[in-house]
Amino acid sequence: MDESELLKVMVVCADRSGPFYHDVGIPIKYFTEFNILNMKAWDYINMDELKQADLVWFQRQYAPDSIITLRKVKDMGVITIAHVDDNIWELPISNPAHSTYSGDTLARFNQLLREADAVTTSTPYLKSLCLKYNPNVWMLRNIQEMGIVNFKSEGRDNPDEIRVGWTGTMHHHDDILIAEHALKEISRKYPQVKLVFMGYAPPHIAELVPRNRWEYYDFVPVESFYPCFVNLDFDIGIAPLADNHFNWGKTGRKPMEYGALSIPMVLSPVQPYLKWIEADVALGPKKNRHLEWVKDLSSLIESKELRDEYGARGHKYAGDNYDVTKFIVERAQLYYDIYAFAKKIERKVIWEGDVRDAERAQ
Repeated sequence: MDESELLKVMVVCADRSGPFYHDVGIPIKYFTEFNILNMKAWDYINMDELKQADLVWFQRQYAPDSIITLRKVKDMGVITIAHVDDNIWELPISNPAHSTYSGDTLARFNQLLREADAVTTSTPYLKSLCLKYNPNVWMLRNIQEMGIVNFKSEGRDNPDEIRVGWTGTMHHHDDILIAEHALKEISRKYPQVKLVFMGYAPPHIAELVPRNRWEYYDFVPVESFYPCFVNLDFDIGIAPLADNHFNWGKTGRKPMEYGALSIPMVLSPVQPYLKWIEADVALGPKKNRHLEWVKDLSSLIESKELRDEYGARGHKYAGDNYDVTKFIVERAQLYYDIYAFAKKIERKVIWEGDVRDAERAQ
C-alpha cells in the first residue's frame, strides 16, 4: 500500500510510561511492519506536523496547552481523539495520584473529552464513565506482544527455587496489601519459595519475611521493562487487586504479560481479571480472602504439573485474545472507522499481505 494512501495519525503524548508503550509504542511498530497506518508520536506540540494529520490523538493529556491545541487543530479541519487509559474520576484517597487529578486539572480534562470528536478507551467500565462527557466512545482491544519470551536468558542460579513474583508501583499499595500475609505464610511453609518484587514491595515484607527469602528490583525505563521483567523468571505470578471503582477500569495487563510467558497466575476475583478466572486459565482466591490466597498459591507451589497446565492455558488464552499480530489490523481499523464516522464517508484498511499473513492478522 502506498504511504500516501495510509491514514495519518499524529499522537500528542503526555509521557513515555507504560500506558504510552502499550497503547502507542507497540502498535506503531506493527502499523509500520504491516504497512496499514501511518502513526507518529510527539512529546511536544508541533503544529506543522499536526495540521497535516488526518487524526490527532491526545494521549493522557491534562496540561493547559492540550485543550488549546485540540481547538486549533479542529479549526483546521483535523479530526481529534482524546484517549482515556485510567479511571481518574474515582481514585482512592490513599492513591498518590489522587491530589493530581483534581480541581482545574480534572475540569480541563473533562472539557477535553467533551470537545474531542471522539474518545477512545479500553475497558467497558471506562467507556461507561467516558460516555458522561462524549457520546462517541470507541473501544480499543488491549494487545500484547507474545514474543517477549525471547528476551529470556537460559539457565537459573537456583533451579530448585520456586519464584513467586509481582510487579507494581506505590499506586498499587492497597492492592499488594491483600496478598502480603499470604506471601508471608507461603514463605514460612515452603522453604523453596523465593518472593520477587519489581517496582514496589509489600510495605511490611522486611518485618514478615527473612531478607534472604525475597528479592527487590527497581523499575527501569519503559523500553527496558520487558527484558528485565522476563528475566525475573517467575514460576508463579500474582495480581492482587482491591475491589473498588478505580480498579474496575484497569486493563488486566498483568495476566496478559504472565500469559505471554506461560506463567501460571493467581489473580484477585475483581472485574479486570474475572474473565481469566471464569475461563479457568488462572486461579482466583474466593472473595480475595487470605486463606484462599494461601490455598491457591499452595496448590501451584506443590504441583509442577498444575503450574505447567495453568501456564499453558494462560498462554493460549493470551494468544487467542490479545496477540498483537492477530489484532493489529483491527486496531488500525478503529482509526479508519473513527475518521470515516467523523467525515461521514467510508474508509477501510487496505491489506496487502499474503493469505497466510492476512488470516493471522484477522
